[in-house]
Amino acid sequence: MGPILKQNLFGRGTLQCAPTIILTSATLTTGEDFSYLRGRLGIEDADELILDSPFDYEKQVTLHLPQWTPRRGGFETRPYDEEHLEILIDQIRLYLKKTNGKAFVLFTNYALMNQTYEALLPWLVENQMESFKQGNGIPRHQMVEAFKKSSNGVLFGTDSFWSGVDVRGEALSNVIITKLPFAVPDHPVIEARCEQIQARGGEPFWEYSLPQAVMKFKQGFGRLIRTKNDKGIVVVLDPRILTKQYGKNFLKALPSCKIII
Repeated sequence: MGPILKQNLFGRGTLQCAPTIILTSATLTTGEDFSYLRGRLGIEDADELILDSPFDYEKQVTLHLPQWTPRRGGFETRPYDEEHLEILIDQIRLYLKKTNGKAFVLFTNYALMNQTYEALLPWLVENQMESFKQGNGIPRHQMVEAFKKSSNGVLFGTDSFWSGVDVRGEALSNVIITKLPFAVPDHPVIEARCEQIQARGGEPFWEYSLPQAVMKFKQGFGRLIRTKNDKGIVVVLDPRILTKQYGKNFLKALPSCKIII
């Protein structure tokens, strides 16, 4: 879309382009600059400004990064084996207890979400936590409204709950990210974009896959703090954020806050 947007929207000196355009969001950068976004949108010349957040993340957020290593195989090659699922469920239970529910549990695909939800459902019922799962036939906005009214709700969601959802106050005190949000590499569109980057001598992972995942990660993190009075925890249950070199990119993209490992 970059060339089309450049020609019809962002290109200066052409009649069809707007004289002034302002792009603003809390998640336009993937690190300390706008290079990824500019490349995707075809913006060559622009004034840039990164402003401090009005929120005091040091006081409002605690980021939990529990460490664990699969005993069999690698996390990338065997992410859904029995061992991984057991550890994931145990960790989710542990952190749901800390906040008595009031949590979003975010996934990158339906398969793992459904497995986890089915395994946790008896425990949720036993602990009187009201649960909501994407894909049960209830529209997103209705799920969110029901979650807001619940005193200790737990919402299981995938892609559409990582962004564009606003729950303020104590109702959402915990965001659990089950996996770093990398796009599926064998999706036809993703494959085509990576092949295009390779054809010009670039590195698809560092130029496309990682920045895209970091931006989505920031959006998921951002579900927790919506006002200056919100407080809570964010939990990342993907060990790669600590064990892989690229894990630092995810942490650098977040505002400074208390971290517990």
